[in-house]
Amino acid sequence: MKLDSREQRSTTTIHSRQQGGDEMRHAIDQWLSQTKPGGTFRSSFGSSTLPPHAAVKWNDPAGASVQTLRRVDQSTASEQLQSRTAKLASAKKTSTHSPSETKRDASTARLSGLLNKVRFFSGSDIEFTSIAKSAESCEPGQLVVYRLGDDCPVELISQALARGAAGILTEQILPAPVPQAIVADTDRALAEIRSKQTDRPDQKLITIGVVGSAGKTVTAFLTASVLRDIPCRVAYQTDLGSSDSVVTEAGAAKVTNGASLIDALSDAVDAGAAVSITEMDSAQLRLGSYDQVELDIVVVTGSDAGGNDFGPSPIECAFELVGQGGVLIIPESDQRILATAHTAAQSQNIELVTYGVDNAADVSIRTISHEDGTLTAMLRHESRAAVMESFLGRGHFAQCLAAAAAVGVVTENPLPQIAESLCKLRELPGRFESITTGDWETDQNNPSVRLDIGGSPERVKFALQSARKELLQTPASSIPMTLSIKGSSESSTPRRPKLWCVLSVSENEDAETLMQYGRLLETMPDHCVLTCADKDKANFLSMSHGVLDGIQDVAAMRLVADSSRAIQWAHGEANKDDMVLVIGGIDRSHPDSERRSLDAVTQVIAVCAENRQQARQANSHPSILQGSHPDPSANLDLTAQNTESDKQNLKLFDGN
Repeated sequence: MKLDSREQRSTTTIHSRQQGGDEMRHAIDQWLSQTKPGGTFRSSFGSSTLPPHAAVKWNDPAGASVQTLRRVDQSTASEQLQSRTAKLASAKKTSTHSPSETKRDASTARLSGLLNKVRFFSGSDIEFTSIAKSAESCEPGQLVVYRLGDDCPVELISQALARGAAGILTEQILPAPVPQAIVADTDRALAEIRSKQTDRPDQKLITIGVVGSAGKTVTAFLTASVLRDIPCRVAYQTDLGSSDSVVTEAGAAKVTNGASLIDALSDAVDAGAAVSITEMDSAQLRLGSYDQVELDIVVVTGSDAGGNDFGPSPIECAFELVGQGGVLIIPESDQRILATAHTAAQSQNIELVTYGVDNAADVSIRTISHEDGTLTAMLRHESRAAVMESFLGRGHFAQCLAAAAAVGVVTENPLPQIAESLCKLRELPGRFESITTGDWETDQNNPSVRLDIGGSPERVKFALQSARKELLQTPASSIPMTLSIKGSSESSTPRRPKLWCVLSVSENEDAETLMQYGRLLETMPDHCVLTCADKDKANFLSMSHGVLDGIQDVAAMRLVADSSRAIQWAHGEANKDDMVLVIGGIDRSHPDSERRSLDAVTQVIAVCAENRQQARQANSHPSILQGSHPDPSANLDLTAQNTESDKQNLKLFDGN
């Protein structure tokens, strides 16, 4: 249940919500009215001239009928977004708030006015100035938070008493003569407090949540690319970084849920953003960490990764956050998600839009060709169509492209503009990323390398399927005809390119996940190498046994604890026509660590390619021996020395 519904707004307030203080759109509209008099515009099927404006009647949240002027058909993209937002806003319930509740960051605040469900001990209320980051840094008048299991109660009480804390926010009563506020969950209470203090920033933006088992980050960035071309300012919070629509950063903390997400939305409002896109964590969704945010649009990617405890799935939790008049964008191919979405749409009065690839969805992508890492497709919606090309992930993210296109259709953007916006994003770090050295000759003489962050069986399966599909498009190479010792000639035989997979497992993965990795590694790649990150080396043997439990032929698996040496071995053994797929081994604790880990793995792959190219050049251009009769044994010794040096001295388990 939502804490409160959307506030009453006048017509001016609703329009300012979408504009977000962005003066650039107003200048663009003025330029269009001056340069294109008479309402002439160009569509994907030709040109036409229509009346530039028409009166539109609609009901504001207060129930009064309002008549406004807006463009018809040829309206600018910003006005199209406004019409969509006005439709969403008019369907929201309204409520009034006292001035004390809507005042932002007041000098002092009462906890009883910020929390709905709270009980007080040693007092009837707590009046505080702000929330302390920790008990050690508390200042007089601040509220201290006691996190059960993380903080020492004795030290926290002594610090709160000594530093003059106004009170303690806790989940259980503490033996201290300090006013205490007892709540069910401190993290959710902090999010509720920040939401009230910042005047519900989620109500001043078009909020879009991206949820699912795979493809969330790619879909979030594609959606941001589509909406930026409205033009309007777009804020986002993803695993790769966050933006308030002006400043983009990859910091040392994830902005994904709770009070940090509320603060990020508040910063986006202050920066003049009109839309905010949030990549939602499945585990946090089930814990209720997003309950203080009301969503206008929910985009589902991948599949419904439900839990094993018979509770609600993350997607069901996300559907509950959608307000009346919102939109659910779901894949047409997943019948389970379709059934859940239809139930939510009927009970919550929300709209349902499906997307898919080569199927009869509301918004679909029809594949024309997929060659040389380029996807050429037809983007379709109802009777309209537009041709597009995509290089993202070597053309393997068609589902994410269709999901982002559906968001563009919902916000009433022209289909050709959506197709053009989707083509702008060419690559994302760690999302089936193609790793090259930048030198054409070196890349041609080395196996192709793809890097994916992995993290779940669904993502590993997607990466393996994409790699296998790409290899099937690679023509088989022919081995040249050779003459055997006995004098009989051997005809050339075609050699099929092979897939080498280097999978890094983590100690945070359970036994069922490790077994699923084993099944995938045994059935999909030709050769597989199992490794782990440096911090997990101590538990590598036990994790390997978990993976081998899902494999029949355990002898087919190679185990190398050091991830760098595992990549070196696979890269050295692969043929130049083969593909090496590196999955996992990335520190995803926060965006900065993820980017650093990706750069480190990329550097290891680049060094392997350069060393292999140098060795090839040294063997192809042998040095000229002195003398008119060179000793043939010298050439044999040199060859033997090179062959011996090329072999990797690997261990089954390396604990260093």
